[in-house]
Amino acid sequence: MNKNAKKRHAISESDSVKEENVMNIVLGVILLITYFVFIFYAAKGGNLLLGLFIMAILWSGISLIGGTVTLKDINITIFQAGPESFGPTAINIIFGSWFGRILIETGIARTIIRKAVELGGDRRSLTVILLSIVVTAIFTTAYGVGAVVAIGVIVFPIMLSLGVSKPLATAAYSMAVGAGLWLNSALLSQAAGTMVIGNSAKYVIGPAWYSFAGIAVGVAVLTYIIMVLVSNRKLNKVHAWAAPNADEGAEGQTKNVNLWAALTPIIPVTIAIALGISSIPAIIIAAIWGLAWTGYFSKGWSKIAEVVEKTFFDGVRDVGLVLGFLLFLQMFIRSAGSAKTLLGPIVSPILPTNLFSLFLVFGILAILALFRGPLTIWGAGAATFAIIASQGVYPIAVLFPLFYVAATAITTNICPTQSWNMWGIGYTKISVRDYLRQTLPYALPMALVLELIAYFMFAA
Repeated sequence: MNKNAKKRHAISESDSVKEENVMNIVLGVILLITYFVFIFYAAKGGNLLLGLFIMAILWSGISLIGGTVTLKDINITIFQAGPESFGPTAINIIFGSWFGRILIETGIARTIIRKAVELGGDRRSLTVILLSIVVTAIFTTAYGVGAVVAIGVIVFPIMLSLGVSKPLATAAYSMAVGAGLWLNSALLSQAAGTMVIGNSAKYVIGPAWYSFAGIAVGVAVLTYIIMVLVSNRKLNKVHAWAAPNADEGAEGQTKNVNLWAALTPIIPVTIAIALGISSIPAIIIAAIWGLAWTGYFSKGWSKIAEVVEKTFFDGVRDVGLVLGFLLFLQMFIRSAGSAKTLLGPIVSPILPTNLFSLFLVFGILAILALFRGPLTIWGAGAATFAIIASQGVYPIAVLFPLFYVAATAITTNICPTQSWNMWGIGYTKISVRDYLRQTLPYALPMALVLELIAYFMFAA
């Protein structure tokens, strides 16, 4: 081949590479356009399960055009292996929901709530704070909208009868549930199983996380204590005897369980941290403990089998829709991993290299985790995570706390689109506007504080 021919060949190859680069940039821009459309769709209250499924199809198709994935990959890796990989996490969620039903069915939750009311006496703020702390302790392990509703129908009448305003009662209960979720193995497993790209290792919940989570629970509890004290400061005393019995409207369980049974809610977290016992064995041990100390072992094998079957059925039913959402989310996450080559040239240059700035931005803009926005992994933030993580700039040990703080401090804690928060708003019949007026002045500073603490504990 003469020199001119070689030169023409080199120019042809160069042009081909340029055309390919232009095509990749165009496809990357299309991916980002669909991302912003998804954010808008999620914020408008669109069905996230179907939305994530459509996004998985779109991103897989665009990646196929860009040559970063094959039809075989789409078939096996994205739409088959994606949901299958979530199996272990789904089991943890189911066991957490089952445990919540055990606490309710045995009367353990009602007894602890009743004791909190008695201890609060005629001091309204103290009673609300004690009730909230009890709820937080329960939801360090219990999980699922069913458990939240079942305990809420006991707690809300008490708070409202004390003269607590409806927005405050709703906010206190929502934030008390949210405070426990920093240590909740079901939600933590759910988040760890969600924040994975391709075949990369997922975040391991261990001593480092539990150290941070303990601080986060303390900050969350302090936040709702301040909220209760500030909001109640102008109200007069109402005697605690005005509160209805904690068992009102409930079937059976009119007697208090003993002290040993009342320890059941904190057993799973305690033995998981102190003894290194895995989450499912820890829950099973606590469930056996609770059943034993509430007298079920003396009622015979058939009674034990009956309560276990009933609570397990109710627990699975409580989280059915959650699992559906998360399984479709896995498809999208896998499709996002296949699109990283297309997104890289566009996203990498704008990603901050300073980790402090990243955590600070997430803390300041935490309000974007509301209404399934771009900073919550339980919504459009799943795409944000996928885009950032796929660049390989930050390790999962940094990304997990970065995203979990915003999602937990805002979405699961106070967002009206979260199923149990939505139920609480409907139960007390308040407007979303009044609810957010009550919660946002406290939840947003909490999110910023926790993002900064997370930076110093995981990224500094």
